[in-house]
This record gives sequence, C-alpha cells and structure tokens, in this order.
Amino acid sequence: MAVDTDDHEEIYAMFTAVKNIEEAGSFSCTRKTMHNGNQYFVKCLYAGDTLLLASDAARTVFLNNIERKYAGPEWTMETWYDFKCEMEEED
Repeated sequence: MAVDTDDHEEIYAMFTAVKNIEEAGSFSCTRKTMHNGNQYFVKCLYAGDTLLLASDAARTVFLNNIERKYAGPEWTMETWYDFKCEMEEED
C-alpha cells in the first residue's frame, strides 16, 4: 500500500514527521548521526519501505519539494493544511 498523496492529512503528517524528526500520524522520522553527517529514516506504518534521506541537505530538499508541490509559493504547509481542514469541514 502506498501513501495517499491526495490526502492532506497524510501529506501534512509526513511533512511534520520529517520537519520535526518525530512521529506524526502514520509516519515517523528518526535521525542517525554518522561520521560524515546525519541520515534520516522516514517510515510509514502501513507501507513496507523506508525512505532514506542521506544528509541534512537531502532532508531540506525533501521538505522544500513537499512544501512547493502542495502549499505553493503563497502558503506555508501549516496554512495549506489549515485551509484544507476548513474546506473539509464545509463539505
């Protein structure tokens, strides 16, 4: 089973987990400090694969790409998520 990229809850949970290096929703992100820098491991409870972000730079690129794809240039991920939640309540 893959991550539902049409579900704002899933996207925001993944973003939050990686941004804060914590568990959020179905996602978790852990950091491992290596001799040449940090590595980040992103897991989803219902998906079998683990995503390796091999450096701090890779983590930053990942977060920037998620924010650019979903929130766009005019919003942050937080404002995008809040908007999606408000729209869902109106339905």
